[in-house]
Amino acid sequence: MKTLDIDVRYYHQIPRAYITEADNKHRTLHWSLPVEGVALVLVDVWSDHYVKSHLDRGRDITLTHMKPVLEAFRRIGALVVHAPSPDCAKKYPAWTRYAGDDEVKGRPSGPRDEWPPAEFRSKTGDYAKWARPMEEKNKLYEDIIVNRSIIPEVAPQGDDHVILNGDQLHRLLRHRKVMHLFYCGFAANMCVPFRDYGMRAMKARGYDIILIRDCTSAIEVADTIGDLAISRICVVDTELTVGYTVSSSDLAAACRKADPS
Repeated sequence: MKTLDIDVRYYHQIPRAYITEADNKHRTLHWSLPVEGVALVLVDVWSDHYVKSHLDRGRDITLTHMKPVLEAFRRIGALVVHAPSPDCAKKYPAWTRYAGDDEVKGRPSGPRDEWPPAEFRSKTGDYAKWARPMEEKNKLYEDIIVNRSIIPEVAPQGDDHVILNGDQLHRLLRHRKVMHLFYCGFAANMCVPFRDYGMRAMKARGYDIILIRDCTSAIEVADTIGDLAISRICVVDTELTVGYTVSSSDLAAACRKADPS
């Protein structure tokens, strides 16, 4: 049986009274994972994005760090799952595998809770005064969302899977007996942690979550773009509250050892 031997990093919180935050320090665990029990999940690796600087940085990360890991997972026969959002996923025929009626026919919407009021949620009517100012979307913005696909160099091929949502991902993982999920993709502060197929949702389902820390990046703002502070903090937050992280080079090396041929 092939195994993936890898050190995973996390922040250890000491269960003692009156420690200080400086006591929360990195630790590592050495794991030997059966190859058939792991999956690489690529979240929203889009070919286009309305934030140009994020798009450029993401493409460089994808080609430099993510692509070698993807190819390594394919070589060892590990599960590869593309999760590019429902609208984008349907551009790839593989999305129908493990798709249930909810994915194929659409999920029926249940009754809406009456609280908070609908107008409050939409910030209309009497509640419009609390709405965040929004600018009108231009046509190019809309076109990007409609026409985006997965970056071609890491597009699905062969035995790769494509999923629309967390239920479909869970169905696939349950069938394949996979419990350890290696995450990469974009953005580190939005889709990667918060999609229903993202890290937090799948952690809540009981899976081990390992973020490939140099295979992701956040959408930054004016105050953080200089040092990519949000991207760095997203890695810290994963190690502290979600799961573990690894580097792409260590993961690729572990794949080579698992299948030296």
